[in-house]
Amino acid sequence: MRLNAFGKTDLKVSEFGFGCARIGGVFQGDPQSFVRLLAVARDGGINFFDTADMYSQGESESLLGRVFGKRRSEVIITTKAGYCLPGRRKLAGRLKPLLRPVIKALGIRRDRLPTMARGTIAQDYSPAYLTRALEASLRRLRTDYVDLFQLHSPPVEVVERGDWEPALEDLKRAGKLRYYGISCDSPEAARAALRFPNVSSLQFAFSLLEPGALETILPTARAQQVACIARECLGNGLLAKAEAHALDLEPYCSSPEQAQLRKKQLLELQDRAAERGVSLTRMALEFASRTDGISVALLGARTPQQLRRLLDESPG
Repeated sequence: MRLNAFGKTDLKVSEFGFGCARIGGVFQGDPQSFVRLLAVARDGGINFFDTADMYSQGESESLLGRVFGKRRSEVIITTKAGYCLPGRRKLAGRLKPLLRPVIKALGIRRDRLPTMARGTIAQDYSPAYLTRALEASLRRLRTDYVDLFQLHSPPVEVVERGDWEPALEDLKRAGKLRYYGISCDSPEAARAALRFPNVSSLQFAFSLLEPGALETILPTARAQQVACIARECLGNGLLAKAEAHALDLEPYCSSPEQAQLRKKQLLELQDRAAERGVSLTRMALEFASRTDGISVALLGARTPQQLRRLLDESPG
């Protein structure tokens, strides 16, 4: 797999990274299957692994530590912080070994849980919280540093305020992180982040369905040599589906109007892919990974088989 420069850092990253949001969790499979999944990613040439402290109540980080703890120098690990899990989710995290067989036997689905059972997620980007969060992540990851530490979806006003930067600089001097960046939910947050010269990376949604960053983020990021991480490059899986006309788009969209727009986009993209003689998945992966300024595009998969299919479709 091709290696890319990561902005103005000294990191060399695989053009595709692995997004670890689906790794672990009481509603997912046997933890051993995730160990195999991470091994498939590494054997496929991926060296960039993107996780967060909130993913599966920390189990995502713990699995990465389990697989790569003794091979730390072979991979680039990035984690995020800023979300605070409610007490009931933390409790569920500690009880996972007991909850998994019960949930499987009863056929309980995550999307059927009442909001009260899930709890409300808050955010905290204070220097004290970020320091505690990184220390906890390092313990789960079985390492004494992360290559990249990201603020997880901070509001624009939090980014603009900038009181997080001195704390991250202190952690950098202490050797607990090598670089830091912002995982953004809006172009406004990304533009605010670009005002801080020590921010090394931005992460944002970028795909054939959501190409707006081509105009709103990438030109300035390229000019400032800030690395860009593309997430949701398959449009939450829509660009890996078979036939757009047969898809039920309502679960993926916030309104009937958005569902109608998505269907139109998918049909047009399928026609373009057919004209080129490639699959829509391959065209989507090529767009995300080969756009000028994108350092790494994140793949997501739940099983080794899914990831192998995506790697087979990726541009060589």
